Amino acid sequence: MTIDYVARFIESALDEQADIATHDYLRLFGGAVAHHVPPYFLADYGHSFRLHVENPIWVLQSLVSNAIKEGEGSRDLAKLANACTTAGLVDDLSQHVEDEAGHCRMYLRLADLVFPDALPEDVRSAVEIQFPPVQHSQIEAASLEPWKVLDYLIQVNLGEVRTRIHQKLLEPVLEAYCPHRNLDMLGRTLCKLSGDECSHIRYTARRIGELSKEFSPIRVEKLFWHRLLQFTEYTERELGSQRVGDFATSLIRDR
Repeated sequence: MTIDYVARFIESALDEQADIATHDYLRLFGGAVAHHVPPYFLADYGHSFRLHVENPIWVLQSLVSNAIKEGEGSRDLAKLANACTTAGLVDDLSQHVEDEAGHCRMYLRLADLVFPDALPEDVRSAVEIQFPPVQHSQIEAASLEPWKVLDYLIQVNLGEVRTRIHQKLLEPVLEAYCPHRNLDMLGRTLCKLSGDECSHIRYTARRIGELSKEFSPIRVEKLFWHRLLQFTEYTERELGSQRVGDFATSLIRDR
């Protein structure tokens, strides 16, 4: 079942004709989840999600929380972009920075589309004031060594995979709550978010595969496993997930 989820959430986000570097990344990811299955692949995660989305207030709060987290992600990625020296990677990261900054605004737009007039103005103002700039301005910073860049890219990639799964779980819920007049705009916004997440998984996968060739395979595997375990611990603290069985893929809406 784990392989099914790697195919469903990761391989489907990659190019159909994936290059060697991307295949190297897939081997790393597959080896890591074979040793430890992430909680967001498991039954209780989906069960907990179903229980929570019955409450529209929880769904609205989730959208606001996502807006804030996307802003935090944009700022963190900007620091990484500033510290990189590889031109192509800097371009990828800069685009990612701007995407996340746009996603802040998109999640508030989703809140307005699905729950018109439900978001108090004081809450909106408190969230919007935290938003980062839409455009990334490169700032001179101390450069990172390649091993650190690889480490950070693995962490970014793991976060993007989980975000993609969350979005797929949330899509049919938002469609169910959304007023009919807003469904077209909702669909376009969700498609934009989904496309961006796939793009982020693609470039980080390729860059991880490329950078991994500079180090011993065992060292890279251990780093990937370590970061996956850490991310699991973070996820479980944040969401209270338990690891019992696989959740049904029928929960997920294809787009």
